[in-house]
Formats: sequence, C-alpha cells, structure tokens
Amino acid sequence: MRAMKIKILKRGEDSVRFIIWGVDVAFANALRRTIIAEVPTFAIDEVEFYENNSALFDEMIAHRLGLIPLTTPVDRFELDSLDLDEYTVTLSLEAEGPGVVYSGDLKSDDPDIKPANPDIPIVKLAEGQRVMFNAYARLGRGREHAKWQPGIAYYKYLTKIHVSKEVPNWEKLKGIAEKRELPVEENKNELIIITEKPFYLPREFDEYKGDLIKEEIVPDTFVFTIESNGEIPVEQIVSIALKILMRKGDKFISELHRLAE
Repeated sequence: MRAMKIKILKRGEDSVRFIIWGVDVAFANALRRTIIAEVPTFAIDEVEFYENNSALFDEMIAHRLGLIPLTTPVDRFELDSLDLDEYTVTLSLEAEGPGVVYSGDLKSDDPDIKPANPDIPIVKLAEGQRVMFNAYARLGRGREHAKWQPGIAYYKYLTKIHVSKEVPNWEKLKGIAEKRELPVEENKNELIIITEKPFYLPREFDEYKGDLIKEEIVPDTFVFTIESNGEIPVEQIVSIALKILMRKGDKFISELHRLAE
C-alpha cells in the first residue's frame, strides 16, 4: 500500500466527507465499523417513572428517551479506552398538560451531559395529564444498542468514469457532473468524471456501458462520509475511532507475544 493521505472534501457542522488514499478495503471497513460500534457516547439506559397518565405507555416513553442524543464531553472521559467509565448522570422531568414535552425539558444533574437537540418531542399531554420520571444515562457502545452510536459512517470506492466522445450526447454527462460539482477531466478522445460523490448515468446511456463508457476503480482509495448525531463533534469521532483501532491492535500483538512465551 502507498503512504496514507487524507483530503477533506466537505466539512459541515455535523458531517464530514473526505478521501483517504493508501489503505485497503479491510482498513476502510474496520474504520467504519469502529465508528458506529466502538466509539462510546452517553444514552439513557434506565427510566424510573413516578407518574404517567399520558396516552403513551411507560415503555414507549422510555424507548423515545433512549434515542435522544446526549452531549458527551470528550475532555472528561477516556472515550478511546477499551474499558468504559461507569459514571451515571440523571435527567429528570416533571410536566403537566396541555402541551408537548420536548427533550429540552429534561433537567440534567451534569450540565455537560444534556440533549444535543432540545426540540425532539417526547410526548403530547392533554389537559390534566402528567409525567414525572428520572432517566439514568451511562456510557455505552453501538455494538450494545444503536442508541449509543455516535452517528453514521459509510464509504465508497473512488472511481473514474471514462466516457468516449463517440457516445452521442456525451456533453449531457459533462453538464450533469459539473452540476454535481464533480471533478471533470477532458481530452480529445474522452471525458473522465471523478466520482467524489455518487454519480448515476441516465438510462439513455445504459447501452454504452462497458464499451464506450467504462468505470475504473482507483486502487486503495475511498470516499468516506461521516455524520454525527450531535453527541460528539464529527472530527473527534474519527480521532477516537482511530485511537481505539490502535489500542485493539496493540492488545492483539501483546496477546500474541504472551502466547508465544
């Protein structure tokens, strides 16, 4: 493999897309799986109800609470550790209708750990209906339950689509690629579209695939997209995932040395 390089294509508030060169598909998939299954976040795991005469059962409200993303302070916890801190935070709520109860109504006993989005609806209360409970959040990993996933991560091979200028109306493909802000190279014989984002050929060009339109996979090169739920900044998600991968590799090597003794 070549030396690994990374180029940021687009960075948003809660998402990032980048190209990574010099890694094989095993590493790319390991990074993806580590992001969604190993990077820990806080999520509500238990709920103790004291009163609930709303239209929803306790279990339904508890399920909704578990899926509310909670901010997870990176600087306070060793999130790249293979063993998690057992710290628990309590989020309490007492509300009476009429009105909608939102995630922002939860009161946390730790100001650093609170709903990442205050506008997530929990339950709608009619006149005279009340809910009162304590919800207990802890660190967990996505491999235990999806509520602990910090976001989503996916990748695709970086490819180059070679379009011969013998293809009728090939200029249409150039216009589509430029509209999608994809890099386009051109010479006297062909058009080359670099798929930094997904690119789909219109059906009218299907008959030319494999002959006048060919797709080339760029070796050891992938386009990653990572989106955060809001618990952890997206750059930190990648950083923590890479540290976890290194720790797992070190642990594996140590075990091999121990067995060889």
